[in-house]
Amino acid sequence: MDGGVPSIKRTNSSKSLVSNADNERVLWSKSSSLVVGAGMVGHAFLELGQVHIEPYETVILRWKFDLTPADLDIYFSVLKGICEDKKKQRAADACFRSRHVQGGGGGDVSGAFAIQNACTLVWSNEMSWVRPRTIKWTVEAVAIEWSD
Repeated sequence: MDGGVPSIKRTNSSKSLVSNADNERVLWSKSSSLVVGAGMVGHAFLELGQVHIEPYETVILRWKFDLTPADLDIYFSVLKGICEDKKKQRAADACFRSRHVQGGGGGDVSGAFAIQNACTLVWSNEMSWVRPRTIKWTVEAVAIEWSD
């Protein structure tokens, strides 16, 4: 990544990744792109920031990304906390690790902001010796009503 921090956009649910369910509230949205070279790992750090969460709400991270070229694959992980280097990434508590994704994907996870109110997205292209991957990604922090 070029060291730049992705911009934060406040969004309304009509343009968001979320469904228009009454029990969901988009806190913020971030979009960016990066190129992960052959044999390399790319990452992005996300901080929850100063948002108000009601006692009956929990925060989920909703993500979507597309790969170019679309016929290639990559391994994707969501790690809890800020993990700047490989040593911290290997030791980190993960929401999930090394999910194999072809062409692009999307989903959501809870607990991503459990450590330092932050998380790290990791795209691994270590299995490729020749071809880089371009990743265009969007993430949202979404507060949802939580009931037992």
